[in-house]
Amino acid sequence: MYRVKNDSVRHSLRILFTGALLIFLINIYFGFDNALTPAEEILPRWQALLHLHSGSVGWITLAAIGIAIWVLTGEREVSAAYEKSTRRLVWAAVLVFAAYVPFFGLAFSRANGMLVSLLPVLGSAAVIVLWWSAIYAFKQLGEQTAVSTVHVLAAGALLVAAVGATVGALLGMERVIGQFLPIENPDRVGVHAGMMDTYLFLIAAAIIEWFTTKNPTERIGKAGLVQAFAWTVGSVLVPIAFLTNTVEQIMPLFMLMLLVGIVIFFIRIGWKVIKLGPKAGVVQAWAFFGTIWLIAYMGLFLFAISVIGGGGTVADLPFWYRSVFAHVSYVGMMTGLILAVIIAFTWEKRGTVAWGDKVALWLIHAGLVLFAVLKITADIRLGAIVMGVGVLVGVYTMLMRLRASET
Repeated sequence: MYRVKNDSVRHSLRILFTGALLIFLINIYFGFDNALTPAEEILPRWQALLHLHSGSVGWITLAAIGIAIWVLTGEREVSAAYEKSTRRLVWAAVLVFAAYVPFFGLAFSRANGMLVSLLPVLGSAAVIVLWWSAIYAFKQLGEQTAVSTVHVLAAGALLVAAVGATVGALLGMERVIGQFLPIENPDRVGVHAGMMDTYLFLIAAAIIEWFTTKNPTERIGKAGLVQAFAWTVGSVLVPIAFLTNTVEQIMPLFMLMLLVGIVIFFIRIGWKVIKLGPKAGVVQAWAFFGTIWLIAYMGLFLFAISVIGGGGTVADLPFWYRSVFAHVSYVGMMTGLILAVIIAFTWEKRGTVAWGDKVALWLIHAGLVLFAVLKITADIRLGAIVMGVGVLVGVYTMLMRLRASET
């Protein structure tokens, strides 16, 4: 179905996807704990941050690096030097992120001390890995016979993630040496989160197009180029807006660029995927739901931008907004699409836990709907249990298939 021709690169990707799934287990554990905690109890900040970053950084960002390596390697003949450099990048990403994620939670569980002081060190290492990945991706664009929309979206996603991670590392450094970034307090976290949320548009659209078009390696057209440009350049405007105190002036432009990108995506790809329906092929069914959640995610994102760009802050958003927004993007959209990537990667072993991907598909997406409804109407998190069970089934299935694919 989809393959990486080079055995060494394929082995590196197996290591990377396995590492991402194992780190994701941290997120799942705290997800269940959060769901079972009464709504009136305030979750410790370190616990919420660990839950968030083990999913966003350890699972999604690590997988995004693997996806970029896969699509940019494909069935090309590559040299021994390329195999070695890819192996180094993969091991650096797995080891750094595996250390950074739990350390992040430990550091934020206390006000000061050695753990807090060392946080910027691991944060800087994560930033270096992301810039390494982004540079790798853009360099490999020049090695393609034809540069496709999927290639550009995957590379652009890593660039945006690298910029956003840089801002996050600088914020972590401020905990040690004091505030030095010219960003007002209500918006300090938002400038980092906004970047890390926006790169998801690029990688999600790359996966959807990769799995649903007849020729995903076809040379990029003008519409695809505008879509990728709008999302990539628009995302970079976020830190510029906050650092230059021009939020009210730049945010409308950012909103426009996001909107242009999603409209082009829908016209080019989205409506075709929705027409496929949830009973399409195994991978295409995940792409169908991923497209639905991508559109919902964009709507929620634009709503937040309209509030902040209009002079408001994150505190002015509805009480349910953060939880629903995060789960629509990280679970409904990204987790589903990444599981689809691993299904494709282990396609020859799809008979292993053959029922797993189907059960995960319906539990995750039905559970997300239940979670959103209960959170908005009754401010309870219990709907996350159904969603979490689906995610666990998906993770178990993919780990078993990755293990089987070693032989």
